[in-house]
Amino acid sequence: MAEKKRTTARDLAKQMKEISFSEFIATNPHLVGFESTVKMIPMSIHEILTNSLDACESAGILPEVWIDLKSLDDRGRLKRFRLTVRDNGPGIVPRNVPLVFGKLLYGSKFGVRKQSRGQQGIGVSAVVLISQIKTGEHAIVKTSTDGRTTHVFELSVDVDKNTARVHDTGKEKAGGWTGVEISVVLEAQYSARIMEYIELTAAINPHLSLHYDGLNEKDVLEIPRRTDVMPALPVETKPHPSGVDYDLLKRLASRTRYERIADFLKGEFDRVRMDTVKEVWGILKGRVDAKKRPAELDRDELSALADAMCAAKTPPPSPECLSPVGEQTLVQGVVSRLQPAFIEAVTRSPRAMRGQPFLVEVIIAYNCSADLAGVGESSIDPVTGVYVHRFVNRVPLLFSEAGDVTIKAARDAGLSRYEIAPETRSHLFVHVAGVNIPYTSESKEAIKYVDEYYEEIRLAIQECGRKIAKHIRSIKRSEEKAVMGKRKAIIHSLLLRELNRFAGEKVAGMEYAAAFGFDHVVPEILEQYHLDVFRAVQPPRRARESTAGSKKEKRQQPAPEPLRKPALAIAR
Repeated sequence: MAEKKRTTARDLAKQMKEISFSEFIATNPHLVGFESTVKMIPMSIHEILTNSLDACESAGILPEVWIDLKSLDDRGRLKRFRLTVRDNGPGIVPRNVPLVFGKLLYGSKFGVRKQSRGQQGIGVSAVVLISQIKTGEHAIVKTSTDGRTTHVFELSVDVDKNTARVHDTGKEKAGGWTGVEISVVLEAQYSARIMEYIELTAAINPHLSLHYDGLNEKDVLEIPRRTDVMPALPVETKPHPSGVDYDLLKRLASRTRYERIADFLKGEFDRVRMDTVKEVWGILKGRVDAKKRPAELDRDELSALADAMCAAKTPPPSPECLSPVGEQTLVQGVVSRLQPAFIEAVTRSPRAMRGQPFLVEVIIAYNCSADLAGVGESSIDPVTGVYVHRFVNRVPLLFSEAGDVTIKAARDAGLSRYEIAPETRSHLFVHVAGVNIPYTSESKEAIKYVDEYYEEIRLAIQECGRKIAKHIRSIKRSEEKAVMGKRKAIIHSLLLRELNRFAGEKVAGMEYAAAFGFDHVVPEILEQYHLDVFRAVQPPRRARESTAGSKKEKRQQPAPEPLRKPALAIAR
């Protein structure tokens, strides 16, 4: 038997190769949220729409977005759809269009310390990539920056090189329009969650005007903007010391312009004052040489400094890098769509996770009389029995509920203690605004379980629940007081009516009712119970003739027979 040839290190080295990121995503589409045909259309709308909103808000333009979805053909269980999304933003410079739509990991938001919807520069180029993999169709992109000329591109992604491949270009008249339009062909299943995503996006972004034209006349949505006030633009801030680690400290120390460590701490980190620096030195107890430059600190000194900064008491992170929706705006977006009996909102103070600030906003809409389009039983949490809607940086999250920290926090908050039960048809909205959100994957479908996020979300839900319970108790007390007042009024009404009746004249009027404090319910008593409180009725008098007749009849009645004792049977 021939001896099997052993594989050498040189043979293994020949097998190794480098792959592009596009090839990696094409092989693993589930990492960016395209593992299911049901999710294909909602995720594509999500990726394109978030880019449009970010572009419009950065340019100070009130966003208006048109979404068109049409069926092309049937392929058994699946169908081909053409999805077209158009916005009124500032547009994209023509030379950057191939990079934005045809190259993965290309963007302007990676590593920026401020709130933004996108983070890695993967989303919209991943839509183009998945579209061409499944259908072989190229994406059509139109852009106009001046309102006169529209530049048209037909492009795809070169999977081997992670670059764009432009197949055709052209120009059209813009007619005053500025913005971006992208059209892709998707092989997918239609889902009602498309309408749900659009509804929730409009609810959390009331400054957005949105037009959706779907497959038929019923599949249409026209959502006008409910406010002309643009959200505040977040400002990039420095890292917060409460979440600093060794790697971050090393990178900042290597490129800082400060010569002294104290100046380095005050200049490179958020909310660090001189008293904070003194506390850090007290915790260090001489383990760091204060005479060294920050770049000269060794590994042990950097580790000790990072631990001391995390242990020191510092104020909460600066909220300037965040752009929360705001309680009033949240309520405005929800009330108009759900029509709840009442609504409560809570906004927590900012906190930090590994130096990255975030805050939590929660609203609970109680006893809603209307529903959001596309929102069905799938949105009801089976544990709490409440509709739970999750948002991150003004973007709704629809999938991967089981792995989201928001769902766990909502279940652990104990909503039933606050009289929020399934029969109340209540909706819970949780919005997390933050920098570098710890998502469970690159698809940004759920937030990873992190202690800081879990605690803040749970506390916010419980605080909002207490407001709801207080409101419910107030309503119940008012109802009980009204019932008791009405009972008291009826009793007094009966007494006054009998007083008038036996007096034979109206001696008790509205002044009596006012004296007893129930004059405001007299009309209601009359209408509901037909009880005329002040009616003067003469008491009926007995006629003599009828009385004499009755006495005569009484005399003529035969006397009753005497009772007979029963005979006793005597046994002999």
